[in-house]
Amino acid sequence: MKRNLHVFIIILTMLIATSMLFAANLTSLRPNHGGGSATNLRPVNWIETDSGLPEGIGIGQISVGMNDQTALWAGAIDATGAIADQFTRSTDSGQTWTAGTFNAGTGLSMLFAIDDMVCWAVFNTGADQGLYKTTDGGVTWVNMNAGYGGASFANVIHFFNDNDGFAQGDPVGGYYELYTTTDGGDSWTRVPEENIPAPTTGEYGITGNYDSVDDNIWFGTNQGRIFYSTDKGYTWNATLTPFGATTVVNATFADADYGIAYRSYLDMGIEPAINVTTDGGVTWTNVNVSGDMYARYFSYVPGTTSTFVGSSSELGFEGASYSEDGGYTWITLNSGVAIQATAFLDSETGWAGNWAGSTGGGMYIFDGNLNVITGEVAGTVTDLDEGFGIEGAIVTLGTSTTTTDENGDYSMILEVGTYTLTCEIDGYEIYTMDDVLIEEDQTTTVDFQMQNLYLPPQNLTYTLTAPNVILQWNAPAGAVGFTGYRVYRDDVMLEEITAMLFIDPNVPAGTHIYYITAMYGTHESVHSNEIEVIMGTGSNPNLLPIVSKLEGNHPNPFNPTTEIDYSVSNTGHVTIDIFNVKGELVKTLVNREVDAGTHSATWLGDDNSGRSVTSGIYFYKMRAGGRYTNTRKMILLK
Repeated sequence: MKRNLHVFIIILTMLIATSMLFAANLTSLRPNHGGGSATNLRPVNWIETDSGLPEGIGIGQISVGMNDQTALWAGAIDATGAIADQFTRSTDSGQTWTAGTFNAGTGLSMLFAIDDMVCWAVFNTGADQGLYKTTDGGVTWVNMNAGYGGASFANVIHFFNDNDGFAQGDPVGGYYELYTTTDGGDSWTRVPEENIPAPTTGEYGITGNYDSVDDNIWFGTNQGRIFYSTDKGYTWNATLTPFGATTVVNATFADADYGIAYRSYLDMGIEPAINVTTDGGVTWTNVNVSGDMYARYFSYVPGTTSTFVGSSSELGFEGASYSEDGGYTWITLNSGVAIQATAFLDSETGWAGNWAGSTGGGMYIFDGNLNVITGEVAGTVTDLDEGFGIEGAIVTLGTSTTTTDENGDYSMILEVGTYTLTCEIDGYEIYTMDDVLIEEDQTTTVDFQMQNLYLPPQNLTYTLTAPNVILQWNAPAGAVGFTGYRVYRDDVMLEEITAMLFIDPNVPAGTHIYYITAMYGTHESVHSNEIEVIMGTGSNPNLLPIVSKLEGNHPNPFNPTTEIDYSVSNTGHVTIDIFNVKGELVKTLVNREVDAGTHSATWLGDDNSGRSVTSGIYFYKMRAGGRYTNTRKMILLK
């Protein structure tokens, strides 16, 4: 299928002119509408060349010759974002450029290149506006008298072949001013009103906003509609896109059926959504994209199924990205470098505009490959001790990186091959895995657990001595460099201390939740086990227990931790030991002097060496004051 390679798009914002040779980086995506965002997979060079335009002038449009693909004509924009009545031309595939001006109308809308000598220009201002043609490489331009006049506003010109062409202007006389030609532009005939949907109130077309594939042609309007024709512009229909009737839209197509529509304004940077059609523009569906979609200029990459390139030179959002899955997922080519209008012949041949500098520059030649065989890697990053997903962890494979979401999940699309994977986040040991294999159109799952360097306190327990709560805990096992603790009641920090005992005086009546964190300089650990304390009311809010008693653990069964409640009638030595079904000691949970009152101990499902134990039945035995002994059963399920 032959697809016309005319690429248009007009205007962008003010930027300081820059001139630089830079190495870009890209990643590639397989057709998969999920996944995350990744950057900098493999280096790709944009080779800078001089546009021939004055300093501060950029490129808002690149048109590839319909009959000679080594011929390129580019329309200019000035530093204010307005279309400049200037052009530049290359006859050697963009290696060298020669700038020129028009001896013609004013208010350039767009260019359409035929070959190195022949090009059409659309002008939209005044009585001399209309369709102009040069046959001498831009030295002279002749008005071809298409019918546009002082009341008109001409936007678009396109040729399907040497004879058949189309032109589009804003409504005049109550309907769009559309023209067709069958003799190469020597004469033009206006399309009858009955063949065109009526414009909505205040609706008009946009300079250069159109696309064409074979006999199909589309143009966007300022009121969210895409007009489409399947017969070279003789009959038309229109559809309102999901962007709505207050949005300027344009569309770019991969073939006669599949295309993307997007908001089309001068200040577009990175956008979150596009509209997609699979029926040539009859219907459109909104798509919230994945990755950074640079959205001022779009072009389709011929020879691919559905690869699009987006770019922007909007201040603060300069860069380019591309999608191989029809616009659903976008991968960054460049970030922080102004990339203006683009044009591609195939996945390895293309051009992009930039601002001309004081020493030249202003045009780039693509020197990479957008058609890379890819696969996916995905997984979940969790905390080794607590099991929760870690948000914000940086996962790196090769030179491609992404970050985990709020659940600890990540995914990346990569070129097939073998990689070293690393994961890092402040407060955790760096995780590394070698020989991660990425296979074509396959998902490699890599889940991993991160060891927290900022370990929390352990075995928080409490004693009630109304109206006070006495908290005790153990230091983080194996931790290095911790400097103290923070005590929390009901998520409010009460105090930062260095001791492993804290008395909370005059606690209000009610149910309260306590936990402790460990401090490592300015870094704070996750919190310890939580304990629930119920402070009673009345003149004697906290009666001491009449007898010592071992309560049941909760939850039971459990995974991975459980709370064991117990009470002591008199201050004395208390032990709570945990045994397996063979009667072997697994863990000594309590072995100290305990004040009279109600207490709680937490078992983390580990043995005295800190190793996790297996699933099964365990028994916990309490001894108090040499007179009280009791044993109960609990079940650990993993």
